[in-house]
Amino acid sequence: MIVALALACVSAAFSIDGLTAIFAGAFWPVIIMGAVLEAGKLVAAAWLTEHWTSAPSLLRFVLVLMIGVLMGLNAIGVFGFLTRAHLDHMASVDITLADRAADVEARLGMQSRVVTDIDRRIAQIDAAIDEATRLGRPVGAMTIADQRRRERADIAAERLRESQALANLQIEKAKVDAQRRRAEAEVGPIRYLAELIGIPAADFERAVRLLTLALVAVLDPMAVALLLAAGVHARRAGSF
Repeated sequence: MIVALALACVSAAFSIDGLTAIFAGAFWPVIIMGAVLEAGKLVAAAWLTEHWTSAPSLLRFVLVLMIGVLMGLNAIGVFGFLTRAHLDHMASVDITLADRAADVEARLGMQSRVVTDIDRRIAQIDAAIDEATRLGRPVGAMTIADQRRRERADIAAERLRESQALANLQIEKAKVDAQRRRAEAEVGPIRYLAELIGIPAADFERAVRLLTLALVAVLDPMAVALLLAAGVHARRAGSF
């Protein structure tokens, strides 16, 4: 009886939470309705166990039908709760990593262009010096070198700073990639389960749905079955 009530409470909590997600515009009414319906289902199951032989056939049929319908509604709510928990987690991880990856990629592209531009400016200075030397004007080359030595040193220092910033961005991008791989590893067990039952690993969402359906199929039915078993046991114990 204790286990039956514990299962029923867990199942009811999951189901009511899932139903509030479906009917989000009526949060408290759905909670009240769900709690009362769950209580009615358990009371009906217990009453049927106690009065199965004496209850009219029509009443038994109606109560069994209502219990079946309520178990179906419970299954829908639990399925909604579990799938929402899975999808919310995956969506939050995907959105967070996608935003960070896009930001890092944009800054990485800009930083790469900055470093490329600095390299181009340094190459222009070196080319001017080489051209003056090639034309047989070493004095002119030295003059150009003297004039631009400080400018080239400043540009080289700037390139060093920008290169360090570029390296930091590359490290940050590597961290984002590592977080994405870690997030993929979190669903690794369900991927292995998918492969085990013959589902392609890329379609692991179908395996998640099957696992959720398996949980739904045993949670509330087990609570009702144990409640019925507890009632039968109590009635037999009382008859001795």
